[in-house]
Amino acid sequence: MPKFSLIVPVYRIEEYLPKCIDSVLAQTCQDFELLLIDDGSPDGCGAICDDYAARHPDRIRAVHQANGGAGAARNHGIRLSRGEYLLFVDGDDSLSPDFLAALAEVIGKTPADLVLFGALVERDGRQVGRLDEAVPAERLLTVRDEPALYFGVMAPWNRAYRRTLFTENDIEFATKVWYEDIRVVTKLLAVAQTAYRLPGAYYHYLQREGSAMNNKNVARNAEILQAYDDILGWYGAHGFLEARRAELTFQAVQHILLAATVRVLLIDRKSPLVGEFRAYMERHFPDFRENRYLPLLDKNKRLVYGLLLKQRYRTVRMIFRVKRLLGR
Repeated sequence: MPKFSLIVPVYRIEEYLPKCIDSVLAQTCQDFELLLIDDGSPDGCGAICDDYAARHPDRIRAVHQANGGAGAARNHGIRLSRGEYLLFVDGDDSLSPDFLAALAEVIGKTPADLVLFGALVERDGRQVGRLDEAVPAERLLTVRDEPALYFGVMAPWNRAYRRTLFTENDIEFATKVWYEDIRVVTKLLAVAQTAYRLPGAYYHYLQREGSAMNNKNVARNAEILQAYDDILGWYGAHGFLEARRAELTFQAVQHILLAATVRVLLIDRKSPLVGEFRAYMERHFPDFRENRYLPLLDKNKRLVYGLLLKQRYRTVRMIFRVKRLLGR
């Protein structure tokens, strides 16, 4: 049984896929399997997967499925995986060569269910940022004592997961939807016991115009509400809701009231979704204005938060347009 199963959903990324695969094969720690899940990609991705699998049959498995979205591809990979820990890698991203070695060292000395690590954000061939979780590094953490885990990067690719978190709790990615990541990561935080954060940044996240979060389709932003319906229902059914209501409320402030609202405002200031987001917060998180984590918002987000509560949508739109023009 390999230590790591790396699961890569593959769809329309033939330009980037070889770099991703090569970065996995170049790992100084070779205790892994690589699962390339071709999600019915219409370009040359399927052939690339087959070629690499033929040349590295001891390391790589190429799997082809009808198009079901990234969530379905990851679920397929989970079912096929044999590793003790799972890693989800997007096929247009890449890894530093010492990444798995750093993970293996931590796993060898701690019982962490989750091992978090930093990511370098890259765009147009240059580094434009870095993403790190705001929890202590280099020590074993108890997940229930670290609420900041709920407020960080809600992406599947910035942590390694003990595989049994998925298999023993019947947790899967939603399929063909936006915001499938936040659904899964939030559920896993409820069932994980321990976490450890590596201080380094090993994941290279490529920021592309074609990503879902840069999509100009206003209507699909409504799916953030479906995601929270799912999260709240699951937390309630499993007895976690009351214990984590404050964390879920602040997370919703970040993702519904701030991020999704701003995203919609920048596309269409008059979209009814803006009001629907506010109504959802009032209905499902009626005490959000008194949430104890609100002071964690930085000064820029506090400004936007206040303007949104006052329905100063034109001002918010102007602020973000200026920021875009300035490249900030």
